Amino acid sequence: MNLWHDLQWVLPLRTPALTQLAFGLSWLGYTTFIMFFIAIGYWTWNRAIFYRLLILVAFNALLNAYAKDWIQDPRPPLAIRLDDLVGASYGLPSGHAQIGTVLWMWLAWELRRTGAWVLCSLIAVGVMASRLYLGVHDLEDVVGGALLGATTLVLFEATRSHSTRLQSHPAWGTVLVAMITGLALWSWPGDAPEYLPTLATWLVVATWCQHYERPLGFTVPNTPWKRVAAGLLGAVCFLGEQKIVKWAGIHYTLDPVLWAALKGVVNGGFVCLLVPWWIHALNLTPPLPNHGGVLQNKP
Repeated sequence: MNLWHDLQWVLPLRTPALTQLAFGLSWLGYTTFIMFFIAIGYWTWNRAIFYRLLILVAFNALLNAYAKDWIQDPRPPLAIRLDDLVGASYGLPSGHAQIGTVLWMWLAWELRRTGAWVLCSLIAVGVMASRLYLGVHDLEDVVGGALLGATTLVLFEATRSHSTRLQSHPAWGTVLVAMITGLALWSWPGDAPEYLPTLATWLVVATWCQHYERPLGFTVPNTPWKRVAAGLLGAVCFLGEQKIVKWAGIHYTLDPVLWAALKGVVNGGFVCLLVPWWIHALNLTPPLPNHGGVLQNKP
């Protein structure tokens, strides 16, 4: 048996309880959870940390989709798959493994606590194992995704402290995002995913909001009940905003690329500007010291 590509060893392990657990862990790697996790963390915990997570997740989503379409490695046979959300996409590298590694291990790195390392490692490994259990990735896909994600973490940390010009003004970050997006669209092996302009414009909006955080009066709540209230408020509003955007996409016809870019602007403005303003207006955030100037809370 070739353990890299043959998943027959998984089949005897399947039970109803483990299958439910695998679906739950796998959900932690899908877009819906990641969007809410980053947004709620941005509103209630630490804006700088979750802004950095947004950068890493957005870049790895692009890199993963590009690598999949370039390598074109097929997934395991349909007969053993339990997750029908993967569609006709390719297998190598596993997006769940790559982004799961990035999301949870970077969070552990930011916190630098033993408990965080243990918990985040268990979640990342659980997400990767769930993709094998559900039969949608083989071992090569998962290991490849994890290694690619870990490599981006190392490179991001190595270059972050030296990117002084990129951090000095959001215009530099905007130019970099535009260049990477344009290069990806131009060189994509086949049809680029529709969400690529959405990721780009969302990141641009978040970059500008991060830079002007202090003059806009944004900060995170400083008591547990206020954090919970802010998270619930944001989650409910975000669900409503997503439904409105979906409704608009059905009832109004725009160029697909333009519409994708517009969705990123709307989502980025909603998460990074409008919801924080509501949280602040409802007095869920502590007052900021009046030191003037722009908050130097850089990525």
